[in-house]
Amino acid sequence: MKKYIIFMLLIGVYKVDAQSIKDLDFLIGDWKVNETILPGTDKSYTENGTRVCAYYLDDSFIRCESSTFSTKTAKKRAYTYLINYDQKEACFWVTSLSNDFPKHDKQQWFLDKENEQILAIIPRSVFNNQFFRATISFKDRNRLVWDGWYSKFRGERDWKHIMNDVAIKQ
Repeated sequence: MKKYIIFMLLIGVYKVDAQSIKDLDFLIGDWKVNETILPGTDKSYTENGTRVCAYYLDDSFIRCESSTFSTKTAKKRAYTYLINYDQKEACFWVTSLSNDFPKHDKQQWFLDKENEQILAIIPRSVFNNQFFRATISFKDRNRLVWDGWYSKFRGERDWKHIMNDVAIKQ
């Protein structure tokens, strides 16, 4: 009887806390993207473009394909995010690929439903000896705001705001 009660308690906790790729359903669709790199600095520039997010591989992933262009740098960029949920780690894993960068990165996303945001980190940065973190706000499901920071230090000092991505659903 004890084992049955413990099992039922575990199932109850799992049902309350369980997440799936469908929890990111608000990403699905066509988006207009305005991404500012190095905001608030003299090196700041903006890329404008599109992002299309759809379910992928029998709805076990979300694939977001983006294409942007900057008039300041005359640079066109294409990048993709492949997103899946890892039940064991209780997080979303995001593999990021870009046409203008030789390495790809793997991000961990933690969904905070209560505050309507995603907390993102890159556990092993592709940028030598730098750490990355970000927030993606989905308080307005038709306007996602993504802010990213990097630091040479793991602690709470010297974080530099390196990107602000605003995506408007079309």
